[in-house]
Amino acid sequence: MKPQLKPSGKQILLCALFGLVAVLGIYLDAVFPLLPAVFGFVWAAWGGICCAVSIATAAAVLFACAGATQTLYALALFAPASLCIGYCLRHEKPYRTAAVGAAAALAAGYYCSLCLPSILAGDGPFAGMEATILAFADAFAEMGGQLSQAATGDTVNTAVEMLRTMSLLAPEITCAAIACLSMGFGLFDVVLARRLAYAAKVQLKPMAPFPLWQLSKHYTVLSLLLLGTALVTLLLQLSNAGAVFVFAECVVFLPLMLMGVCFMDFLTRVLRGNGALRRVLFYACIVLLFPYSTIFLVILGLVDRISKFRRRFRARKREDEDPR
Repeated sequence: MKPQLKPSGKQILLCALFGLVAVLGIYLDAVFPLLPAVFGFVWAAWGGICCAVSIATAAAVLFACAGATQTLYALALFAPASLCIGYCLRHEKPYRTAAVGAAAALAAGYYCSLCLPSILAGDGPFAGMEATILAFADAFAEMGGQLSQAATGDTVNTAVEMLRTMSLLAPEITCAAIACLSMGFGLFDVVLARRLAYAAKVQLKPMAPFPLWQLSKHYTVLSLLLLGTALVTLLLQLSNAGAVFVFAECVVFLPLMLMGVCFMDFLTRVLRGNGALRRVLFYACIVLLFPYSTIFLVILGLVDRISKFRRRFRARKREDEDPR
């Protein structure tokens, strides 16, 4: 554990300035889930007191500009994740732990932001998302009524019907969005916080290069337990069981997709030839073949998980380099 830091006046001032950035979240929602990277870096570089100053400044400026309710929702989205990332980086916990903790904190924050207002209003947790989708459908319908061209009007009507159908899947859409956004931002925030710390010449534990990233040894057991629990909710026909199952699918399969990307990136580097060109072609295929490429990546992740190819390859290479 690193010794406790005593922040300087300049550092506290910088932390307060970092906290002022939170006001941008009023106009751009993507700012809030990015703040944990900045505040986590602050804790890793200058200590917990500076991180507390940043969060307190952010809370104060949000309260002044948006009121108490919006401030609480925003704090739920970035404050716990900031503390998780900062603590893990400062005390040299595994980066995997920081990413998982940040993703869980962000998922709880997104749930509070998207579902809690509907619950407090006496509706279901996904009523707000359903109302939002129906509002888009009404807006498209109004726009279609103002168009005179028959072809354009048919296209708008098709989009309206699609949106109204999607409103029936509001629970599944909301849970999928929460899982994808929280896991994506959770990982990105950890990497970004480490990059900021590295630029500030803060000594942190080394991170494995991207082609060598691995999932936890407990991933398989936890995934089976999560999918089993979600399947039980479906069999019992509990409320919003479909949304629970979709959330479980995202939590289980998104890490496997990431491992599939790591596996292919690893292969493009170890095989002979122009590795840079192969990587460019691989990522281009992922984008062009989406969403079908997601199934391919999940399969690759499973193959790598079962075969432990990357682990075996590295172990064999170390033995070749050091035959003793």
